[in-house]
Amino acid sequence: MKTVFVLILWWMSPVLNTPAAAQPAAQPAARLDSLKRLLAHTPPDTTRALLLVQLAYEHTQSNPLATIAYSKQALQLAQQLNFRKGVCWALIRMNSGFREAGNYPAALQVGLQGLHHAEDLGDPELIGRAYNALGYLYWEQQNSRPALAYLFKGKAVAETISNQKLLTRALGNIGNVYYQLNRLDSALLYLKQGYALDLINKDLISEVGDAAMMGNVYAKLGNPRLAQYYYRRSIRRARPQRVTFALCRAYLGRARLFEQAGSQFADSAIYSGKQALLAGQQGHYPKGVLEASQFLAAAWAARQDSAQAFRYLMLANATRDNVFSLSKMAQVQALDVSERLRQQEQADQEEKAAADRRQLWLIAALAGALPALWLLWRNNRLKQYTNLQLNRRNAQIGAQRDRLREALAELKATQNQLMQREKMAFLGELTAGIAHELQNPLNFVKNFADVSTELVEEMAGQERDLSRTNGVDQEFLAGLKVNLQKISLHGQRASSIIRDMLEHSRSGPGQREPTDLNALADEALTLAYQDYCVSNPTFKAALTRDFDAQLRLVPVIRSDMVRVLLNLCANAFYAVRQRQQQMPTGTRYEPAVTISTHRTNGQDVEIRVLDNGIGMPEKICSKVFQPFFTTKPPGEGTGLGLSLCFDIVVQSHGGTLGVKSREGEFTEFTIRLPYR
Repeated sequence: MKTVFVLILWWMSPVLNTPAAAQPAAQPAARLDSLKRLLAHTPPDTTRALLLVQLAYEHTQSNPLATIAYSKQALQLAQQLNFRKGVCWALIRMNSGFREAGNYPAALQVGLQGLHHAEDLGDPELIGRAYNALGYLYWEQQNSRPALAYLFKGKAVAETISNQKLLTRALGNIGNVYYQLNRLDSALLYLKQGYALDLINKDLISEVGDAAMMGNVYAKLGNPRLAQYYYRRSIRRARPQRVTFALCRAYLGRARLFEQAGSQFADSAIYSGKQALLAGQQGHYPKGVLEASQFLAAAWAARQDSAQAFRYLMLANATRDNVFSLSKMAQVQALDVSERLRQQEQADQEEKAAADRRQLWLIAALAGALPALWLLWRNNRLKQYTNLQLNRRNAQIGAQRDRLREALAELKATQNQLMQREKMAFLGELTAGIAHELQNPLNFVKNFADVSTELVEEMAGQERDLSRTNGVDQEFLAGLKVNLQKISLHGQRASSIIRDMLEHSRSGPGQREPTDLNALADEALTLAYQDYCVSNPTFKAALTRDFDAQLRLVPVIRSDMVRVLLNLCANAFYAVRQRQQQMPTGTRYEPAVTISTHRTNGQDVEIRVLDNGIGMPEKICSKVFQPFFTTKPPGEGTGLGLSLCFDIVVQSHGGTLGVKSREGEFTEFTIRLPYR
């Protein structure tokens, strides 16, 4: 197998090494310039709207943002002119732009609008285009069932109106979906049919895309020679025209083949992977960027290059968060539910119209059969039976419609929760990973600093015993000892930051239980005061507890809430201690810390921690909850305590955490938690 790969590489080398300058002149640039010149001299009429639609299409595979911009201009002009066909074309092109840019909710929304306009217009070509665009969109989201449904509808329309260009697109896309389902024989059948029509109709974009996908199918079937042939053909045809999505697929397929060939092709695999990533980035193709960066992260990890692997892994995570985040998928599901609801309502209206037509027919029949009274009685009975069945059917449909509306409301309500959970999970994983990676080298620094300090002390002691030292040597050893002690001190400081980062990463949703917040606040204040007095034996402060005796039990994560209150109380004692030390001698000042609870409006409860310490200026108050921001001197704070408190209160409990302060007078932190 490896020998076959070597022969294939040798056979392909003349094509792969052809410099960009030797490639044919790029025709898209000339075509775009021609369209732009026409646009500059075209008045704002229907011809201009169609020119804008064509410009949007020409940018689809190279600059989807330009596709979106031209489509919006075309849509605005067509709406002003009441040009319904132009409106439909603009929506379909805008769907392609949003899809290539990775904004699937927006693509689905405008795609469905385009389909509705096409159906209202009764234009079969536009209906087929809308079906094909929606099928391709669902395929990119890996939602195969609706993708096949729309694509087969588009194929049927194309065959009915004998539209070969639409038919070849639908066939190729059906092959893509079957490849996604791992039904390789069906995928190869439809891709071959589409590829043959591509060559006949000279549809370059469809040709290079189908060629790359056929390479993927043959690679999965264990035929690397044919796979490389189609990858090579796709790259050779797509590169001069800058069809970036096909280049991305073909280069990524070649990279995977090199990876399967063995470690001697590792450099070729990484090179092809980088070419795929470059094509995806140049064409603003997020799905290709995601797959290429995931491949490169795994490839560099296999080579034990953690820095490169981490770089590409971060790119993959950022791209996935932008394209396939849970919130965006929830929006897509909500739009899908809305579309099903619309289709059902449309079916209901059609059934009602059919029932109305039947009633009119019955009335006409009755008018023509007045002499026959028995026929009138019979038809009345039939009408009553029909109305009864229709009412039952309407009741069932109404109940089903209500259930769909409730499901849609629940989906929208959970979007924000899904987004926050996803961000917190990613932040926790990233923080824990960085902290664990830094912990070992910091331990080594600290341990070696301590050992070196002991060695310096032994050397100084030995030299004194042997009377072989002088003042310079003693000064050198003393300075070295001080430096080592500073290294150890700052190593301990870094270790404390890492511990706080690990605490930050471990904070998250746990099991809530009904809790007496009065007892919890009293316990936290007492523990924080005792702990601070251990470190500062001469410190004294007045403690005040103002608790709402009617406060009900509140569902909270007890361990997390204790951590929040301990942190706020410790900060309060630090603030009053600092003010006490800054007061001029003889000035009367009594440190005081107050903790209180009370209900706000029957649905929320507030916990306040107030101190009469040094306070903070207003510009500092807006930053205290940012990670690693601290007002304490170096060595006394990590800047993660209040950030952790904010995440626990806001993200884990759905509450709020705020601060009010006046410099030199007081600081007050307020926690607001919901009862539910």
